[in-house]
Amino acid sequence: MTVYRRGIDLDTFYNARVSIAAEVAVTATTSATGNSCITTGAFSVENGGTYEITVFTPYLTKGTTNIDVELWDSATLLTSLTGHMAASVAVPGVTIKTFQTLAAGGHNLAVKAFVDAGTGKFGANNGATGNAPNAWLLVQPA
Repeated sequence: MTVYRRGIDLDTFYNARVSIAAEVAVTATTSATGNSCITTGAFSVENGGTYEITVFTPYLTKGTTNIDVELWDSATLLTSLTGHMAASVAVPGVTIKTFQTLAAGGHNLAVKAFVDAGTGKFGANNGATGNAPNAWLLVQPA
């Protein structure tokens, strides 16, 4: 089925879209103190409802034995994105999608991570030859 969109719809398709070009070291050891890996910054939702949130990182590296990645809205945990990923190995090309209910009003989403010990990585780079691409975060109506 063909779906047609009006111009006014296209310029507001994403509520938030951000990218980063440098990896983030993850050293926090609890959910409450998780390192902020990528954030949307403040954005507003006009019509509350279900939103699709997509996170991409070209690689995740666990700490000594694990890494956990979560989605937060300001100080409120919305959901775990990875669960408890064990074993100290790099995980290439991770795309995570979740559907979350966002109320009308202001939001500031953050992807945060924590490890058991050591240093994990939420990967990103500039995408030049031999380098990983940017990591990104998108928020759009579902």
